[in-house]
Amino acid sequence: MKSKFENLFKVDGKFYYGWVVLLCGFMSMFICYVIKVNCYGLFYNPICEEFGITRTAFTQTNTVMTFAMMGSSLFIGKLYKKFPVKWMLTACVTLTSVCYLLMSRTTALWQMLILAGIQGIGWAGATNLPVTIMVSNWFGPKVKGTAMSIGMLGSGAGALVWVKVINSVIANSGWRAAYLAMAGINALMIPIAILLIVSMPSDKGFETRVGDPSPEETKSAVPLQRAGITGGQALKTGRWWTQWLAGAVTMIGAAAFSAQFVAYFTEVTGDSNQAASIYAGALGTMILGKFLVGVLADVLHIKRVSVLVPIFYAGVFICMAMATKNMIFATILIPMYMLGGALPSTVPFLITSYNFGDKDYGTMSGWMNIAGNVGQIVGPTVAAMVFDITGTYVLAWYIFAALMLVVSALYFISTRLSTKQIAEMGFER
Repeated sequence: MKSKFENLFKVDGKFYYGWVVLLCGFMSMFICYVIKVNCYGLFYNPICEEFGITRTAFTQTNTVMTFAMMGSSLFIGKLYKKFPVKWMLTACVTLTSVCYLLMSRTTALWQMLILAGIQGIGWAGATNLPVTIMVSNWFGPKVKGTAMSIGMLGSGAGALVWVKVINSVIANSGWRAAYLAMAGINALMIPIAILLIVSMPSDKGFETRVGDPSPEETKSAVPLQRAGITGGQALKTGRWWTQWLAGAVTMIGAAAFSAQFVAYFTEVTGDSNQAASIYAGALGTMILGKFLVGVLADVLHIKRVSVLVPIFYAGVFICMAMATKNMIFATILIPMYMLGGALPSTVPFLITSYNFGDKDYGTMSGWMNIAGNVGQIVGPTVAAMVFDITGTYVLAWYIFAALMLVVSALYFISTRLSTKQIAEMGFER
């Protein structure tokens, strides 16, 4: 047991600093991801009422923000490769916090749209991307899934805290005060990044990573941190585009879930506090869910997990639709979300590392963020349009359930495509 413990937490006889970096990744998800993704839906009702606009109109703030994220994601991964992670993350978090300060003073939708566009540039480098890069840099393939899940489960823990806090601020002091609160909470990540994050193991004197196979276990003389193919090579494969499409379709449903959940259950229950509690309860299950997905990826293999987890997400949407008839389904969806909700923030990045290696991981991770951005534009807009036309979200939930089954099929196909082509490019498992 001592030997296993030392192999996990010690390298070259000293504590492995990658665990500190992973804690920073956890905090990034705990703070930034939750503030950006999970608290957005809390503002639909109060802002639409004050500005006198439809939900479809307010959804365009998310659309503008996401287009900015898409454009930024084309180069933000490369910037993370060029500059130290701590300074890139600090710059991105600072920009998003300043935008929240200014949003609290807006008096019209067009002002919010401009700020959302600027904020999108910062969000491209302040949520999933830095965590996936830190894990890719610091942890080898034997524990990559578990390490990724530990970093990502910060969002589940954060949701238990910040969703209720921000909802309470809105209820007691209004949405403008809530934006100020989010600016301050988001800025907590700045000193953490500056003081603790180190980009590469070599910067701390480590030549090998926790989770790397021994020289006897690997056939390649190439260090695993540099094994794989380039982003340009990946773009030439069917595997990449199938995987990319799976990521985009996933976020169509996931973004609608985050944006419309509280508004939907407020109408179903007639109580915004109860709706926020159900939402926080579902998000809180990801504390365990993301960890389970990561461990399952290491034990059962990411190829199997990527097919299984979307089926749970389909079940979540079916339960949401059925909740209008019986609220027992609101209870059932919570444990189903434990695995299903972990899909968007774990599977796309683990499958990228498996399919293409770590050689150009930062670039490809940024491109997977673009896939997610496409889904973030489509999902909330479709859900809001369905509501504005039909007066209910139920049809939208059934559509998203069907799309999750499509995701399962796409991931099944992606890991089986282009095997020979990628091997000829110099990378094979």
